[in-house]
Amino acid sequence: MPKASKHKCKCGNTFTLKHNLIKHKKTACPLETVKIRFPCECGSIFTEKSSLTRHKKTACSLETEKVRFPCECGSILSTKDSLKQHKNAMCPLKAVKIRFPCKCGCSFTTKSNRTIHKRSACPLETVKIRFSCKCGVILSQKTSLNRHIKTVCRLRQPNYDLHL
Repeated sequence: MPKASKHKCKCGNTFTLKHNLIKHKKTACPLETVKIRFPCECGSIFTEKSSLTRHKKTACSLETEKVRFPCECGSILSTKDSLKQHKNAMCPLKAVKIRFPCKCGCSFTTKSNRTIHKRSACPLETVKIRFSCKCGVILSQKTSLNRHIKTVCRLRQPNYDLHL
C-alpha cells in the first residue's frame, strides 16, 4: 500500500518527502512561473543538473568523447547501471542469469519490474493499484498516468484518484 502523502502543492500534486515537493515547485509545477532548467548546447533541456551531466557524458550528439561501458560479449552500454543489468540478466556469456520470478510463473530481470507486475497485472494478486484521471482513463502505474496527463489528456489536470 502506498505511503500517505503529507506535502501538498498548490497544483494538487502530493509528495511523501518535503524535498520532492520543493524540487517539483522548482522544475515541474504548472502554477510556478519560474522553472529551473539546464540547457545543453545541442538543444536538449533538463530539469536537473545531474541529468545534463549524464547526457553530455553518454548521449549528446555534440560530444565526441562519450563515456561507454563495454561488456566482454561485445555490447557497449552508456551507463554503469545498464552494464550491471545487462550482465545480470541479458549477457549471452553469463550462464546463470539473475531472474526475479513471480508466483504466477512470470519472470523479471529486475525486482522493481516484478513489484510493478504484482501491483498491477499479476492474476494471483487480489489487490490491484489503479490510478484514474479526471477524464475517466484508468491506468495501473502512476508514471503512465503522469505521461497521460502531460501528453494526451484534454483536461491536463494533475489531480488523480487512487483505486485499490
